[in-house]
Amino acid sequence: MKTNNVLHKISHLRWVFLAVVVSLVAYSFLLMPTNLISIIGLILFFTGIQLGLDSLSDVEKMSAKEQKRYQDPIYFKVQSRIILFAITLLVVISSLFISLKFVFPTGDKLLFEEFFNLGIDCWALILGFLCLLKSSFDKYLYVKAVPHEVN
Repeated sequence: MKTNNVLHKISHLRWVFLAVVVSLVAYSFLLMPTNLISIIGLILFFTGIQLGLDSLSDVEKMSAKEQKRYQDPIYFKVQSRIILFAITLLVVISSLFISLKFVFPTGDKLLFEEFFNLGIDCWALILGFLCLLKSSFDKYLYVKAVPHEVN
């Protein structure tokens, strides 16, 4: 169980990545930099890391409010379907971004290279959503298996 405690403590790093993502979003909207596509890629990449770190938290340390939510199977099903839809949408968008470079070989090489990198950064977010889905499933199974007194 010592590993669980270490992973749970590491999961608190998600707040650092959340602060970085919020800072990058504010920077993008306020200053409108010329390299906006690469900054959006960084935002997607750091959001994926943040979601992955969030999934490292210990399910036994869920709040009472969160346990009450996961006792409702409809909540879990809706949440899972939304995450699966987001993953599917990101796979399609990422595939389109990656394929631009190959579909239009005579186009603006620099722009298509930036979109190619953006498509790759989408995969970090997809991995983060997969971690979130696994964490959600673990929480649902934990609440379902262990009797809790939640008001």
